[in-house]
Parts: sequence; structure tokens; C-alpha cells
Amino acid sequence: MKPASKSSSYIDTLCIGFGPAGLALACVFDEKFAAKGGRVKRGFLALEKALTSAWHPNLLLTNTDINHHVYRDLVTPRNPQSPYSFAMYLKEKNRLYKFGLLGRPASRFEWSDYMGWVAKKLEGYVQYASAVTGIEPIEEEGELVGFQVEGEGFSYHTRKLVLSNGSSPKIPEAYREHLGSHVFHASEYLDRLKAFAGDIPKRWLVLGSGQSAGEVIADLIGKKDDIHVVSLHRSIGFKVAQLGQFPNLVFLPENIEYFKGLEPEGRDRFFNHVKSTNYSGIDVDESQHLYSLIYEDEVIGRERLKMAVNSQLLSLEKVQQGYQVIVRDTFTGALTEYEVDAIALGTGYEQSAVPALLGQLEAFLEKDAEGHLVVDSQYQVQLRNSDGVQLYVNGLSERTHGISDAQSFSAVAFRAGIIHESMQANAVIPVDFSI
Repeated sequence: MKPASKSSSYIDTLCIGFGPAGLALACVFDEKFAAKGGRVKRGFLALEKALTSAWHPNLLLTNTDINHHVYRDLVTPRNPQSPYSFAMYLKEKNRLYKFGLLGRPASRFEWSDYMGWVAKKLEGYVQYASAVTGIEPIEEEGELVGFQVEGEGFSYHTRKLVLSNGSSPKIPEAYREHLGSHVFHASEYLDRLKAFAGDIPKRWLVLGSGQSAGEVIADLIGKKDDIHVVSLHRSIGFKVAQLGQFPNLVFLPENIEYFKGLEPEGRDRFFNHVKSTNYSGIDVDESQHLYSLIYEDEVIGRERLKMAVNSQLLSLEKVQQGYQVIVRDTFTGALTEYEVDAIALGTGYEQSAVPALLGQLEAFLEKDAEGHLVVDSQYQVQLRNSDGVQLYVNGLSERTHGISDAQSFSAVAFRAGIIHESMQANAVIPVDFSI
């Protein structure tokens, strides 16, 4: 028997992460608590490792905007009358009419401000600067009866745990040993640039064909006239993301349900059909900007952006003046060498088969033939030898629930509602089992 630690506190529903997924879930709980007359003591708590709930703070770049409709916010698809909608944010900021005249999507700055506005209203549900270092099983006679969640300076136990901590930056193997101040993922971009204290490296390699790679390139070139960027692509270069109405129907709740009903092989094929709606593509205005930049530079006889297309990295070596990069054309086999001072990886994000935080729960996790978690249609992780405990993944089940479950706002509100409903349908007695 392994009881809960006597020094820990009981929380009925514990959420790890307070980004969009965690915020959306907190909105549901707050609305339900309000309907019952007020917040429930120890009813819901989110643990967030960062100091704030800032949304993509390292990519808050000038002239960038969101690529989804503002109705797909934290709450509207689930509850259009919620006090936490983007419309309510605009009304409180006295910008509702002005935004209606804007004629374009919300800027990334404004969307991040909206996130902060909601987080401020829900600050009673979150504990910031609280990185979770371990989740241990609480056992009774070999059965899992709860979760012990630990971090520096805190300890909680619960019977209902939700992982809302997001996907992890994808780092190609060849770059991992070089990670540091001059080689980093795009999710660190602005912090890394600030660390250069104005002395920004002049020669850059930017890897990737998605929106973040394009935005990093545009921002770098806009910093100084003498910056040169090599843009490395496995394919023909930047492609415009699939923005058509019909392909984007894939994000509708009914198509999420359709995807969940497919066999694994069918899911793989379906995902490949629709991945261009959210991966390896840039907005039309970003494509226009980058192409125009190259063209106008050619007119005046200079080159600030070099497109290395149909190319793969052959070798990467640290040299005295920076990094020696050799790439190979995948069709001709021709080799090209570049020397750069810094490398930014716009390589997206990935979801592991089993989140690292669940490592100590290995004995209780159901897995499929490929070693992935078995997640039901309500985002609940299937457990073995367990007694009434509930474990959910909130934004970590792209493989089973489709493309909307990745770095997308499309299903954030919808998913939060499903998870809350599932918790209530499978409710367990909220007993503090450490007593």
C-alpha cells in the first residue's frame, strides 16, 4: 500500500498546464461552479510552470495575426453565452465596434491579451511557477486509487488528473547536440534574440516550411539590412496553407467524431489528406511578403534570403566562426556548403506515445500495439488495475482524435466541454483519501 503523502493537499480535479487547453477547462469549471452558487473549495486547480499564461510569447511579432476565426476562442463553440468569450473581452475593452471595422483577423498581440484577460479572471484556479517534476501512483492493495503530483515547494493528490501541458517542440536529431544560445527552436525566438543584447548574428539558417519559420525569417530580415538568411526546405519551399472552406470542415466537431471512429490505418490516411490545413504551410500574406522581399532584392542587386529547396541536411559542424552546414539536393545529389552564425528551428511540435510525466504510472497505463496510450472518445486515458480514478489528456491526442487536437484552437472549447461531461458521468466520491 502506498498512501498519499500526509504533507500534500487534496484537489478534486488537478490540471497540469494553464495554456489555452487548461484555460478552456477552467472556464467550464468556473461556469458550472457559478451556476451552483460560487467556487468550490479544492474543486479545481491548475499547475503552470511559467509565470503567466502568455500565449506563444516568443512569437509575438509585429504584423502577425491568428489563422482561425475569433468565434473559435476558449468558450464560444461550447457556450456562446460564456462571460469568457472574445466578444466579451472586446466589450469590456470598449473595442467591440472598432474590431468589427478592422476587416482582418485578430492580431497575435490581441489574441494573447485576450488569453491574459481570461487568465486574470480565473487566477483563483491557478498556481504559477509550479513545474511538475513527478506524478506517482497512490496504491491500495495493488490498485491505483489516486495520483500524487509533486514539484518544488508543492505536493497535491487527486483522483481526477488532466494533462493540459501541450505538445513538445520537435528537434531533429542532427541539431540536438548543438542546442543553446545560437541553435534553438522557434518557440524560444524572442528570448534568444533579447539575449544577444542588440548584437544579433548576421548569418542565419532557418529550418522549416511552416508559419513560424516564415515569420522568424521576416522578423530577422526586418531587424537589420545586413542580415542574411538561408531558408532550408525538404520540398519546393513555402506553400500556402490549405485555407479553403471545404478542407477546413475537418475541424468541425462532427468530423472529429468521424476521425475517432476510423481504424488506425484509416486515421493515418485521413490525416495525410488534411494535414495541409495546419502543417507546413504559411498564410497568403506571408508568402507574398517573402516572395516580394526576394524579388525586390534581386532588382537592386542584393540577396538577404536564400531559398535552399529540395534539400536535406547532410552535416552540421561547429566551427570557429559559427556552424558549417552542408546540404544535399534530394534530386540531383549536388552538395552546397553554408557557414552561418545561428540556427532557428521552425520544425513544429510533436506528441510522444506516452507523455514523460506519466513515466511512473507505467504499470497502470493501457497501451495499443504500437505503444501509444489508449485514449477513449472522451479523451480519457484507459487504465488497468484502477479504482475510480480518472486521467485525461487535453490537447495531447492528435493520433486518436485528429488534427484539431494539435497546435490549434479549433477544438479547445469543444474538448473542454467533453472532458468535463465525462468527469461528471464517471464521478467518483470526492474523498480526501490521505486522511
